[in-house]
Amino acid sequence: MKNNKNGRDLDLTLIHPPALMAKSNYSTITQPPLGLAYLSAVVMEKGYTVEVVDAVGEAIDHFENWNENDDFIIQGLSINDVVESINPKTDFIGITCMFTHSWPMVRQLINRIREEFPEKLIIGGGEHITSMYELVMRETLLDGCVLGEGEETLLEILNAGANLGKWTDIKGLCFRSSDNDSSLVVNPRRDRIRAVDDIPWPKWELMNPMKYLDSKVYIGPSTGRTMPMLATRGCPYQCTFCSSPTMWTTQYWTRSPKDVVDEMVYYYEKYDATEFQFQDLTAIIKKKWIVKFCQELISRNLNITWQIPVGTRSEAIDQEVADLLIKSGCSYIQYAPESGSTRILQVIKKKVNLDNLMASVDATLGSSMQVCVLLIIGFPDETPEDIATTFRFIRRLALKGVHEIAVSCLVPLPGTAIFNDLKKDGYIILNDDYCYWMAGATSLTTVKSWNPEISDNRLRFLKLWGLMQFYLLSWIFHPSHALSIVRNLFTGKQENKVDRVLREFIEKARILKYLKKQHSDTTVSTTIE
Repeated sequence: MKNNKNGRDLDLTLIHPPALMAKSNYSTITQPPLGLAYLSAVVMEKGYTVEVVDAVGEAIDHFENWNENDDFIIQGLSINDVVESINPKTDFIGITCMFTHSWPMVRQLINRIREEFPEKLIIGGGEHITSMYELVMRETLLDGCVLGEGEETLLEILNAGANLGKWTDIKGLCFRSSDNDSSLVVNPRRDRIRAVDDIPWPKWELMNPMKYLDSKVYIGPSTGRTMPMLATRGCPYQCTFCSSPTMWTTQYWTRSPKDVVDEMVYYYEKYDATEFQFQDLTAIIKKKWIVKFCQELISRNLNITWQIPVGTRSEAIDQEVADLLIKSGCSYIQYAPESGSTRILQVIKKKVNLDNLMASVDATLGSSMQVCVLLIIGFPDETPEDIATTFRFIRRLALKGVHEIAVSCLVPLPGTAIFNDLKKDGYIILNDDYCYWMAGATSLTTVKSWNPEISDNRLRFLKLWGLMQFYLLSWIFHPSHALSIVRNLFTGKQENKVDRVLREFIEKARILKYLKKQHSDTTVSTTIE
């Protein structure tokens, strides 16, 4: 894809890298770059000119073998095409890296951009870069890293321009010392933005979020013309396995329900969006807020659905709230207790009351909502008794009629307390092998145990055994769940993530078969027709 920007002046180019995925994964989620859409909106409001290179969205049907590892493929523009899409007249280039598993590919992309644009200022941001900025700066020639929430920091970088002397006053920024490229200046972290209603809506006009409909793969089941949303920012909790405290601190701010619904109405009218997936770290904490939000949606009388597919708290969801959720169009919800053992919940600082969660599950099931529960096994301090307790919890969920669960093995994310402890004790070496392992961690069989009492093979068995217990009981006592999966597999309808994953598994098998048949050279790429 050649540059077609006609060489006009441009303040900033933001880059959403291609997606790196393991061939063994059963889940390869692709999402419109919500963070870059927010950044674009904020800087454009201040008069700056911006372009976005959405490497995934601009070539959603393009796949190629990853040239550094035969077990991986790239979705989207090739690295060379991304570089060629950058306007040579741009002043700044910003690139995001949210996920550690994609770092080897993003690192190659950054270094290629530096080769092509040796005089440009290049900035990185995102969760991986925030958590591992020292490694990022060591392995690339980035000029700086934005740490945490990026809107205000990016604005100040643009205001300061190439005057690195002014960068010392920019909070939330790490950059190279002007007198010694090997030393870093790490400025204090920036306070979070409290007035979240003042943040302009994402600038989707700079890209095409509807291109992602072609992939049919979102965080949650895709039930229509889907748009990503945020109603809140941050999370007030300090779970030891979660990177949110490093990226967002522990501050939590909600937008006004009216502003959120106004944004949904705008997308409904502009993009014909009929389904909205909220990507909040935890969308529901305050009952008063969620009641107002549902009432606002109901009063608009929109023909839409919405869902909470990334896990939420349960404390505010009683029968009143559950009835409002379903009446307002909420079709799917995920709870994230992570463990059925109260001892482990205390160890990982997951402040959840399992009895209260069960009451919320009953309420949402009673309102005819699709319900999923997320669980993790393999914490370093977990005992066989803790896992047995979690399995009893899983069986209770199946008997109650929960539609699906996810049983994941612990993946220590950079920036989390668990990761830092394991790295300090020498169990983790953050290198490309670790990144690639993380990329395959969503497969059914790629398992590594961080618990000295549980082997890799044993943990793999426990993961599969937990899933087997749930689905056998679920399908025996609620046979309509199994029948709906079979029906949806043939009709293409998605009601929950099982439907999405099955269709995705079939589609990915087709892609891999096509690549293998057409190309013996792993560097050759193709577009799936």
